[in-house]
Amino acid sequence: MINKERCSFIFLLILAILDQMNASLFSVDFTYSSLSFVSHLCFCGCILVVSHEKSLNRLLYACLCGLCVGLFFTSDWLVKMVLFGLFGWLSGLFKNAMDQDHWVQFALVFLMMFINDLICFLGAKLFGYLTMSFVKWFIHVEALTLIFNGAWIFVLLYIITVFNRYATIKNIRYKRMEKLHMQNIRRK
Repeated sequence: MINKERCSFIFLLILAILDQMNASLFSVDFTYSSLSFVSHLCFCGCILVVSHEKSLNRLLYACLCGLCVGLFFTSDWLVKMVLFGLFGWLSGLFKNAMDQDHWVQFALVFLMMFINDLICFLGAKLFGYLTMSFVKWFIHVEALTLIFNGAWIFVLLYIITVFNRYATIKNIRYKRMEKLHMQNIRRK
């Protein structure tokens, strides 16, 4: 039988490492003279992984993921924990819609990713950390971020779907073997 929680956290750890590698390879241009992108693989993966959990589990798993990403990969652990937790919890509100179609899953995760970035931009603007306009931020940072992460959401959907099918097959086989074992014990 597969321990889905352990596999999910390993998967999210790999995504967080990929996020950090992307940040190192393609650093953000803070002069905003060229286009930049911010990788959100771990955020999108977290939303997709926790969306099928119960309400409290969703919140706790997403907060833990955000806390780990914030502590080990960025310096804004409280912001990451709150935003991951918020969007992890919100993903469960759309559970029925997310089960219907991959396009709906894509649209919801894409929208949550954009709103996450928008909240970060508005917070930085409100506290005076940024002085640029929304249009300049959207053109120089967010546009390429949405394109890059939008393509990767489909890859994440495929990986998670394959893993869920594999876990289902393994669980069915495990239950079948358990049932055969119980029948053999009864015969003796």
